[in-house]
Amino acid sequence: MTNPWVAIQRNPISGTGNRAALLMDLIFHLKQNGIRPRLFSNRDRLQSILSARSAEDQPVCVVAAGGDGTVQDVVNRYPNHKIAILPLGTENLLARYFGIEKSGQFVAEMIATGNTREVDLCEMNQRKFILMASIGFDAAVVETLTRNRTGNITHLSYLKPIWNTLCAYPFKPLQITIDGEAEEITAYHAIVVNIPAYGLNLNFAPTANDHDGLLDLIVLRKKGIWSMLKYVFRIIRGTHLDSRSVQKRQARQIRIQSAEPVPIQTDGDACGSTPAEIKIMPSAGRFIVPCSTLPNDQ
Repeated sequence: MTNPWVAIQRNPISGTGNRAALLMDLIFHLKQNGIRPRLFSNRDRLQSILSARSAEDQPVCVVAAGGDGTVQDVVNRYPNHKIAILPLGTENLLARYFGIEKSGQFVAEMIATGNTREVDLCEMNQRKFILMASIGFDAAVVETLTRNRTGNITHLSYLKPIWNTLCAYPFKPLQITIDGEAEEITAYHAIVVNIPAYGLNLNFAPTANDHDGLLDLIVLRKKGIWSMLKYVFRIIRGTHLDSRSVQKRQARQIRIQSAEPVPIQTDGDACGSTPAEIKIMPSAGRFIVPCSTLPNDQ
C-alpha cells in the first residue's frame, strides 16, 4: 500500500506572491502529518496523472489552492475525489462558509483529520458549480471584469466595471420556467442560490440549504438603473424578499431564456449567456471541512 498523498492544484495567478507562503506552509504541515504533497500549476497535467493511476494510488483529496473559481474547476475535473480548499482568492466564499481559515497549517490538519461534508452541486449546460448563478446586471459586471483582467482581482477591481455596466446595461427581459411548469416568469434579473454565500456579504436567499436537493430562485421583476440600486439597498438591509417585485421560488430544475443573449456568472466567474438550464445534483460534492462545520443532518 502506498503512502497517503494529496494533489494540490494551484491557481497560477492567485498562488503567487505573498500567497505562495501559504502554499509552502501547507506543504510543510502536510509532511508533518505524514502526508506526501504534490504541487501542480498545470491543470491538464494533474488530470492526466490522476486518470493514469490505479484506484489504490489515488490521493486522499485534491486541494483547490485559489479562489472560488479554482474550486469550481477542481469540482468539474475530479467528480470522484474529495476536495479540500486552501483559500487564496479575493472572496473565498465557500471556504468562509465552511469555516476554513486562511492558513496552511489549519488546512493540513483539517486534511489529516478527514472530516467530510456532502453538499448539493448545480449543473448548468453540463458544467458544475457550487454556490450560485446570476443572470443579468451583476453577471455583466463579472463579464466586463474578466475581459479586462490582467492579474489578481481585488474589491477595487470591480469599481470601473460596475460604473461602465451602470451606464450601458440594457436590462433585457428573461423568461423563466421551473420544473417544467407551463407558467413562465418574466424578470430582468435572476439569482439561483445553492449555498447562501455571496460577495460583499450580500445574502439573496438566507434560508438556502446546501443539502436539501433544491435550488432557491430569486427574481427581480423591475428594470432600470434606479430599480437595480433600490434592489441592492434592500438586499444589503435584508428586506428584499418583502418587496412585491421580488419573487422567491424553489425548484430542482430552472430554464432561463431571452430574446437576446444575457450574461451569466457562476461562483463569481463569467459563464456565457442565455439560454441556460440549471439543475440540482443532490449530495454530489464531497469536501473535507473542519470538525466545527455542522454535519449534513443539521
